[in-house]
Order: sequence, then C-alpha cells, then structure tokens
Amino acid sequence: MEREGSWTRREFLRRTAPLAALLGLAGRAFPARASAIGPVPGTDGFRWRSVSARRVGELRDWMDKLDREGRLSADKTWRGYIGSFQYAPPPGMQDACSLVIMSVPLANAAITFRVSGRRRQVWVPSGYADDGRGLDDFRGLLYAAGIVAGDEDLPRARLPLKQLAVRSGLAAYGRNNIAYVDGFGSFHQLVAFYSRRPLEDHWGALRMLPECKGCTVCLRECPTGAIRSQDFVIDPARCLTLFNELPAPMPAWVPATAHNALVGCLKCQLRCPANEAVKARTLDLGEVPEAETAALLSGRISAPLAQTLKKRLSRISGGEDLSYISRNLKLVLGAAGPELGTRP
Repeated sequence: MEREGSWTRREFLRRTAPLAALLGLAGRAFPARASAIGPVPGTDGFRWRSVSARRVGELRDWMDKLDREGRLSADKTWRGYIGSFQYAPPPGMQDACSLVIMSVPLANAAITFRVSGRRRQVWVPSGYADDGRGLDDFRGLLYAAGIVAGDEDLPRARLPLKQLAVRSGLAAYGRNNIAYVDGFGSFHQLVAFYSRRPLEDHWGALRMLPECKGCTVCLRECPTGAIRSQDFVIDPARCLTLFNELPAPMPAWVPATAHNALVGCLKCQLRCPANEAVKARTLDLGEVPEAETAALLSGRISAPLAQTLKKRLSRISGGEDLSYISRNLKLVLGAAGPELGTRP
C-alpha cells in the first residue's frame, strides 16, 4: 500500500504544483457505466470524468509527439517533473479498467504582512494554500458519491493530468496551457486514480477554451513571455512559476516587476475572462505582525521566532523554508513599490 494516502495536502501540493502550473461507498449501488461532469450533491461540488485505463499509452504517445516536434522545453528542472510520469498502472493494478480524473474547486488565498506601518496583502495562488484535505479525502469524495466501491484502494495515477482532464471532456485548455473546468475556471485541483471498476470511456480530442478564440489577455499579461502566440504549449523555461517555486537564485532576465505572488504566479489567470465569475473566491491566511515581517525580510530570525513564523506560514506551500519565503516576499514587495500593496 502506497504511503501517498497519508500525505498532508500541503505535501501533496508541494510535490505536484509545478506540473499543474506548467502544463475527478460504502457498498452503495451505482451503474457500471456511471459518468458525471456536473456537481455531485454533498461532495463539495467536485467534478469528474472517466476514461479507459488503456488510454495511458495514448497520453504517453502525445507527449512523445510534442517532444519530437521540439515543442517541449529542454529545461532540466521541468524535464525532471515530466520525467516522474508513470505510464503504467502501479504494481498489483494491472487489471485496472478505468482512470477517474477529478477536479476539486480551490480559492486563491492572501496573506497580509505589516511593513512600515502599512498592510501589504500578498497573493498565494490556489493550489499553494493548505485547506486540510489530502488524497484520502479526495478518494472519500469518490466513495461517498458511489462512483467506485468503498473498499477499492484507488492508487493515484502519476500522469499528465491536464491532458487527461481535457481528453476526458472534464476540462479545456486555455491559451496559457492551464486546464479550465466549467464553474471552477482555472482555480481547482486535478487528481486521478486507477480503478478496477469498468467506468465509461469518455476519451476524446484535445480542445481549447472557446473564450480563447481571438483573445490575447494572457499573452499580454505574462510578465516573462512564456505564453506563445502561435502555440498553446507554453515555454515553461520562461514561466515565472518554474523559478519562484525553487530556492535557487532568480534568473537575471526575469523583470523585477514580474513578481506578484508569494509563490507561483497569477498574472495570466486573474485577468482571464474565463475566470471572471470565480476569481473573487479568496481565502484569508491571516496577518504577520510588523516585527516578524521585518525579521523575515532581514533574515535575522531567532530560533523561537522561526517557530512562530513557520506556524504562521504553515498553510503555504514551502512555508517551512523561511529563507525561501523571505526571498519571494522581497521580490513581491519590490515589484509592488513603496505604496500599499494591491492585488494584481
């Protein structure tokens, strides 16, 4: 049995957020060919689709095709991420019949720092704020809805989830290469599981978001030129998210004005017309007092204060690494200028 089920949501997000940023019963009867795309009552409104487990090879073939065409970045860090995909069921699941891909809505979050007597509010994008749910909670949604049997193990599928979601009809690609789900926009979490249950095979063609036709908002908003005008496959080696998720020094070519979140980037999402109805959903992560903010920015942090700060930042992916958070906070505050910080 894999230990993934015991991950906290923060651990899960920290390990999977880069892939998502750069590239759903207990014995209750349910039809064998069950399918759904609308909200399921009593299950937080998550959405899901299923495809045949035999489609795993086609997911790999598409990624290989993009690679042969030179459309996938050669960046070593990003290659490490996509190299973690496993295009075969895990041991003991060779008889898997289906893949269940699910999307759970998330909200962007904000944390406030006190700086020189002012309140500076800083974004924490959806997917980087711990809401207390883990993989077992996601499995529980599927069990409770009767989509799969309550005694199934449901091992996680380590696959290109955006492609899987779009192929299944659950999502559509935006020009920014992010998967959009009806009612959730781009603010949601994708996760997939293998199941022995023979669910309906919804496999279909890749599709783009209708709103993207003739729209160039994300192209204009991207601060580093990662989004391409002629290709819906972005250049992850120029995506700000790839760099500010890592503790390594920021590349010199990244504009000082690019930084807009404590981790990740929201530039291409907040002004996206397809997110207009959902972008107001926010989660308040509290406030860091001025003395603590000053210590965080200076790097002069006593052991007791370090524990206090780690507790305050514990709901943020990477929040246990104070030097990493300090670097990103300096970049965001510098990009916002001396006035009261506003949301991008």
